Amino acid sequence: MTPEATTEPTRTAPISRRSVLRTTGAVGALAIGGAGLPFATGSAAADDHLIETCGGEVDVVVALDYSGSIRSAGTWGDIQSGVDSFLGVVPDDVQLGLVTFGDAPAAFAYGSGNLLAPATASNVSAVRGGVPASAPPQENATHMPGALDFSNAILDQEGRGGKEIVVLITDGGPNYENGVVGDGASPPADDTTFPYGTFAYTGGSSGGENGVAGEPGELDETAATATAITAAGRRVIAVGIGENVAGFDDYLRDEIASTPDDFVAVREASNLGAELESLISEVCAECTDCTADGRLAKYEFDCVETDPDTGECIAADFVLESGSADDVAYAAGSFTSKAGEAFEPMSATFETEYCDLYALVKSGRELEVQSLQATDGSVTVGTTNGEKFAISFVAFYCTEAAATEALERFPGGGRSSRGGQSSRGGRSSRGRR
Repeated sequence: MTPEATTEPTRTAPISRRSVLRTTGAVGALAIGGAGLPFATGSAAADDHLIETCGGEVDVVVALDYSGSIRSAGTWGDIQSGVDSFLGVVPDDVQLGLVTFGDAPAAFAYGSGNLLAPATASNVSAVRGGVPASAPPQENATHMPGALDFSNAILDQEGRGGKEIVVLITDGGPNYENGVVGDGASPPADDTTFPYGTFAYTGGSSGGENGVAGEPGELDETAATATAITAAGRRVIAVGIGENVAGFDDYLRDEIASTPDDFVAVREASNLGAELESLISEVCAECTDCTADGRLAKYEFDCVETDPDTGECIAADFVLESGSADDVAYAAGSFTSKAGEAFEPMSATFETEYCDLYALVKSGRELEVQSLQATDGSVTVGTTNGEKFAISFVAFYCTEAAATEALERFPGGGRSSRGGQSSRGGRSSRGRR
């Protein structure tokens, strides 16, 4: 049984959204594992460039296969090295957890009741210590549903309700002994206590695992567990190691991963590090398609501080006048002013998780619809009149039609700038909310 999730974060685009990554333009977006490196064949050395921020609240639990088949394949060294490389590039604003699984799942704990923590240098060092140093025992099973349930429970109890992701790394299909995991008692063998519940399984074998992976009951029970995680608003990314992952490529892609695009095939274990690095860079670069009707948010440039003695305005900035900062946010001071003037905004940068937006911008008496494409989680608007007059307000919409309709409601109307000429990206130095 999978515990019921208490959060339902917004689902984002699958990891194949290449249009978001801006492989030649976004600063740092794909600096990991080689610029523009796809999930590819061929070796690639780990890169020491870091993603500075992941933006938003991203929580990742790595569910790492530690089964006997990995020992037989002789790939544990490459897998261990690949996971180590991945841990080294996870931004420190990401919360990170680890579950290993063989005969039974086992969750890494930073401390009592602390299974998920920011990926700071000290915490990453601790997680590295949680990855077994030696190859798995030959007889180890593959308790995949237990690993998924543990990972989901960690996110349910300690996640922040943003992007919550399970990264399942495996070389095959499920193969396990029936029984309860999380109570520290057999069956199955090697079970450990788990602070967030116990989980019973009946789809495997009785009297010990039988060495045959992917029997119907195991496949169905594991798929149901993965489906429940996705239904709770979380995401399962399945990373399969080996040629056709011992015949389970289709199963991992279609039954375990949240979408087919959330399956990553790693043919050679030596490539795992580079491909995991690419994976986290794509997760951090993601954006969400904007589909809402009507206005998302409107910001007015207004007085934010007055002189207590005279009542005169001494500071001004963009202030949310209507709508929600959850859709489009603004950090104080994120505008550039006209040369020689303190509070005459010529451009302003706003933060958003949406891929594309339209902004109705008013400068002086002129209004203009501007097409915006997010870069590194931000968009920048400019004046409508060649910097003759300062921006007085900015209103954001999902569609050009909605923004144009708003423009036409103003007396005298305005102008709508279409196409790439008026398309503005964001400041790459800013991350997402």
